[in-house]
Amino acid sequence: MDPTHIQALQQLRTLIPIGLRHAQALLARCAGNPQQAAELYKSELLQVLVEKSGLPQEQAREQLHAAGYDLNRALHAIEEARFTLTQRILRKHHRDPAQALDLIAQALETAEQLPRQYWLDFARLEQLAPAPRCFMILHEWLAYEDWEGFDSALHFHLPEAIAQLRHLQLDTLADSLEQADQRQQQLRAAHAESESPIELALRVNQDPFFISCQDRFSQQRPQLDEHLFQWVERYIEQFPT
Repeated sequence: MDPTHIQALQQLRTLIPIGLRHAQALLARCAGNPQQAAELYKSELLQVLVEKSGLPQEQAREQLHAAGYDLNRALHAIEEARFTLTQRILRKHHRDPAQALDLIAQALETAEQLPRQYWLDFARLEQLAPAPRCFMILHEWLAYEDWEGFDSALHFHLPEAIAQLRHLQLDTLADSLEQADQRQQQLRAAHAESESPIELALRVNQDPFFISCQDRFSQQRPQLDEHLFQWVERYIEQFPT
């Protein structure tokens, strides 16, 4: 390669963050002039940023300059200035509510410095503002149910979870949990003296009525993710900024 061309490439790449192939293409369009190529690149980036952000040209130019003409950094800075952390999560993961809810829960746990010994301290969750309290109690209960299973989750802060489901007006879901819990208690009370814990667990999980309650819960579970997503949107001011 021509030493003059190599020098021009090196100079151009000290002026702007650009890949080698793109740098060569720009220099070819600018007769090997690195200064002119750099200005052309900045002009192209500016148009892209204006289209993506909707900012006026002067504001977009300021953002680009502050970001060292790194388009992704400029877009990220604009997003941070315009939206709270929770809003950015909702915007980015609106097609995957479950992922959005997990990230919001992590943000809340960090922002509120919630104590955790494998599972969160529910006494501390009760001290949160109303909307985050509802969200975190249900998110943590659902995480436990995912990890330990439906029958075990009925022993994990069930009254608190049911209360929040009713607060969200998800009464059918709450009823399914209450009925499953009542059936499990009936079976355990009737067979506690004659069967081992393992036998009792098998009896519960093979019981037709208990299975029907679990099936109803599983069918309705996706609705809960959607409701929690909408709940965060509705009370966005109570969630991490």
